[in-house]
Amino acid sequence: MIGRRAWWIGAAGFACAVLLSAGPACGPDGEAGNVTGPSPQTGAPPSAGAVQPYAPGGTYFGRNAYIEFRAGTLPIIVSAPHGGSLEPAEIPGRTSGTTVTDVATEDLARAVADALASKTGRQPSLVICRLKRTKVDVNREIGEGTQGNPFAEQAWREFHGFLDAARALAAAAHGRALLVDVHGHGHPKPRVEIGYLLGAADLDRADSDLDDPAWARQSSIRTLAAESGLRFSALLRGPESLGGRLDRAGYLAVPGPTTPSPGSDPYFEGGYITRRHGSADGGPVSAVQLELPSPGVRDTPASHAHFAAVLADALAAFFAAHFRIQL
Repeated sequence: MIGRRAWWIGAAGFACAVLLSAGPACGPDGEAGNVTGPSPQTGAPPSAGAVQPYAPGGTYFGRNAYIEFRAGTLPIIVSAPHGGSLEPAEIPGRTSGTTVTDVATEDLARAVADALASKTGRQPSLVICRLKRTKVDVNREIGEGTQGNPFAEQAWREFHGFLDAARALAAAAHGRALLVDVHGHGHPKPRVEIGYLLGAADLDRADSDLDDPAWARQSSIRTLAAESGLRFSALLRGPESLGGRLDRAGYLAVPGPTTPSPGSDPYFEGGYITRRHGSADGGPVSAVQLELPSPGVRDTPASHAHFAAVLADALAAFFAAHFRIQL
C-alpha cells in the first residue's frame, strides 16, 4: 500500500497545483468560492485563486462553469470530454483537429452516474466538459486541444485537475479505482468499443501471446491486471471481462467473447485521457475508454437509461470479481 499511498498524496497535490495555476473555481453546487478573477470580457486569462478541498457529495465548477466536477464516494469515476454544448464567444473555434461532438454523451454519462447511485446508494465521481468540442478538446494534448487560447487552456487544465482530484479521492478511500471515459462513435458496426490502449493488431494476437505480462504493462488497466488473478486475455475479452458482461446483457462489445478483436473494422483503442489517467504508469486507478454507438444507446433518453442500468450492473459484477470490492 505504500506505493498507492504515495501516489494519491502526490496526485492530490498535483491536482491542487493544476487548479491553482488554472484560476478560480466555484464551490459546492456552483456557489461562488473564495476566489476571484477578471470577467470574460477582459481578454486576459483569469488570475490564480485559492484552491478548495473537494468534499464527497459536493459539486464544483471551473471558471464560467465550463467544467463540472461531482465528487463521489464510489471507486468509479465517469468522465465525458466530448458531449458539451457551450459555445462562448471568448473562445474562438478550433481550426484543426477533430471537432465533432459525441452526441448525447454528456447526458449518458449523467445517466450512468445516476444508475450507479441508484444501484449502490453512493455516487461515482463525475467530470464533465460542458464546452463544445469546437472550442476545446480535453482528450488531446493541450496544444492541439486548445490551440493557444488562454480560456480554453484554463478549461483544459481544470478538466484534468478535477480528474486528478477524483482519482486521489477514490484511491484514498478504496486503494484502487476505475475511470470510465464515455465517448460516442459512428462506425458502421453499432457495438460498444472498449479501449485499453491496445490496438486492433494487438487484439488480433492469440490469447497465449496477450498473456505475456508485457501487454498488460502497456495497457490502461495495468494495475488491475496485476491484481485480478485472471489471465490478461480473459480480463480483456473472456466471459468475466467487461465486454463479456455487456455481451450477455445484449450489447455486443469489442473486445469480448463474441468479438475478441475488431480486425479490420474501425476501432478506438483509447486516447489522451486513458493514457494520462489510467494505470499504464503503475498508479492505482485503471481506465477504459468506452466508445458507444448511437442505435440503442445514445439515440433516446430511454436508451440512455437502459444502457446505464446495464452498465451499472456490469461494473458492480466486474468490481466484485476483479477488484474484490462490493459496490
